[in-house]
Order: sequence, then structure tokens, then C-alpha cells
Amino acid sequence: MKLNPRLELFLLGGLWGLSYVLIEVGLRDFSPAVVVFGRLLGGSLVLLVALIFSEKPFIKSGSRRKFWLLMPIQALVASALPYLAISYGETKTSTAIAGMLNAATPLFTVVFVKLTSSSEVVGRRKGVGVVLGLVGVALILSPWNSNGSSSAQLVGDLVVLLASISYALGFVYTKRYLGALSATPIMVAFAQISIAGAISILYLPFFHAPRHPSGSAVEGFLAIVVLGFVQTGLATLMYHRVVRELGATASSVVSYIVPLVAVAAGVVLLGDHLSGSFLAGAGVVLISVVMVAGGFKVKRDAATKLP
Repeated sequence: MKLNPRLELFLLGGLWGLSYVLIEVGLRDFSPAVVVFGRLLGGSLVLLVALIFSEKPFIKSGSRRKFWLLMPIQALVASALPYLAISYGETKTSTAIAGMLNAATPLFTVVFVKLTSSSEVVGRRKGVGVVLGLVGVALILSPWNSNGSSSAQLVGDLVVLLASISYALGFVYTKRYLGALSATPIMVAFAQISIAGAISILYLPFFHAPRHPSGSAVEGFLAIVVLGFVQTGLATLMYHRVVRELGATASSVVSYIVPLVAVAAGVVLLGDHLSGSFLAGAGVVLISVVMVAGGFKVKRDAATKLP
């Protein structure tokens, strides 16, 4: 049964939004590094199966060496580093804040694209959107309220924000170096996730499990399993299918859905408290992302439709 691509787009946003809740549950029994390694392992297995049953050639012969030389950097900045930053950040901050701060990724992407490309023109709307977004991020962080326990939360917030910056670097790196290598999307995804999994092994010894685990660790283990197989592996396949059907422009709508689901799930499932400054900042960030990404278009984009 094949889902309508528009429905699949919203389902994808829901899955990625719920990933912040699953990370929180996994962290009750396991260290941030174990959560990251588990999700990357599960995602790699799903993508490997998809790769085995794919009929298209994975990489053109002339691009293979360059592909494998470039992929470790992509795996680091687009998966290994941001996944760890989010997981570690959620040990100190809430799911709602983590999800909303990651919505700032398109803002940083615009900045990095401009810095790395002299031909890139940032229009007035995007420029205002970036400035407005940074104001929203400042409201969410509220550094003027940092004292006592809130200073620890600020550290977590900043670490999560580092994940957004890293994701943005990953997008720019992909566009600049990987776009012309003629590798299939599934091959790129598998290489990125599996190499990131290998990288994550290196930082496993530096993170320790919670001092007071929740009990049998079954709940945390199941959360990591779902996070890996569904939110990392299956959702990646869904994303590439949605891009193929609707185009990259329409698929960017997922950027608005993910933080809304993360915030709602954090409040309903985990009892996250939303302060006035957070609500104001979240509203400003979402408006800025709409300005930067170009609105809520979910129409099929023939110009970017993949074969």
C-alpha cells in the first residue's frame, strides 16, 4: 500500500518530532553515546536492507573513490555530531526546547550558504527572516534568566543549538561536494548513517549511564530500537520518497511540522513546562523559518522532481 505523498510528508514530520521524546526516554537508562550508537545501528540495518533490494546502481564507477573520501565528513557533521549534541543536550533541557531550537537549522543554512558562495543572493525577506530567527532563539534561550539550575539548562540549550548549526553545515556540504557524484539517495543515506555509527563508537567510553536508571531499562531499550529502525531508518526512506514525488521545495514543509510535534509531545507525554519567553521565541522562530523557506507550499515541484 502506497501512501499519498502529502500525507506521508506530514507523517514524516510527526515521526521526526516524536524522536525527541524517544531520546528523552532512552536517556533515562542509557548514556547519550549509547542512544546515538543504538539509533545509528538500527538506521543502518534498515537502509542496508533497502540498499540490497534497490535495482539502480549505487555509485557511478568514476565517482566511487571521491565518494568514500568525502562521506566521513558528511557523516560527522550531518549525523554523528548533531545526534550526540541533541542527546547530550536533552540530559539538561526539555524535549520541547530541543525540538524548537532544531527548527533554526534553515536559518543557519542560509548564513552558511551565503558565506561559502559568492554567487548566492540573500533577498530582503530571507535576511529579515534570519535576523528575526536569531531574536527568537535568544528568547528561547533567555540567558538573562540563567542562575542556579537554569544555568545548566542553558548549557543544554546551547549544545542542542550546536546540532542545528552542524545540520546546516551538512546541508551546505552536501550541496557543494556530494551533489555531482551521481550516487543514489539511498546509497548516500546508508553511507552517512553507517559511517556515523562507526564514529559514534569512538565517543562511547566518554559518556556514562544515568546515576539513577529508571529500572529494568526495557523502556529505554525499546525507545532506542524504535528511534533507530523507525525514526532514523524508515523515516529516511520516507523522506527520499517524498522528495522524489513532491520535490525538495515542497518537502521543506517538514521543517515546520517537526518542532510543533516535538513541543506538543513534550507537553502531553512528558509534562514539559512552556514559559512565556519560550512561547514568544517559538512563535518568532517559526515565522522566521517560513520567511526563509518560502512559505507552506505542498504542491508538486516538477523542476526538482527526481527520476
